[in-house]
Amino acid sequence: MIDSLAGYQSPSLITDAATRESLNAFIAKVLDGFSTPGSDVAKHFADPDVAIAGSGLDEYFMGTEAVQNGVTWVSTLNIRWEPKLVVSWMRADIAWAQIRIDGHTIENGEPTVVQYVATGVFQRKGDSWTWLYWGGGEPQKVARL
Repeated sequence: MIDSLAGYQSPSLITDAATRESLNAFIAKVLDGFSTPGSDVAKHFADPDVAIAGSGLDEYFMGTEAVQNGVTWVSTLNIRWEPKLVVSWMRADIAWAQIRIDGHTIENGEPTVVQYVATGVFQRKGDSWTWLYWGGGEPQKVARL
């Protein structure tokens, strides 16, 4: 289940309920694809100007082919990506969101949950969405920068 941010009021651009539900469903579908080796998740990153900046060194991908290869690689990592909180805004056909994610993985033989934060930029095309930008990171207890 994707939570909402209690008490937050956007000055003007927070998405309406129908848009929020549609975008949240798209985000959940994409993250499920990230969690599933062999999924067709890469199709959601088809814009020629799509870009990703991940949390690891050299996790920078630009353009459809590079991004789709990167997304396909992520789907092989045996991580279950679970959206926890999404706050989204929209102007015209472009939406952006802050996404808090739990990444369920195995470290040293033990189940582990890694917190992850992503910024997504999306374009609405009719009744569907395409992902334009993913910027992700793993929050730290003490910021280094």
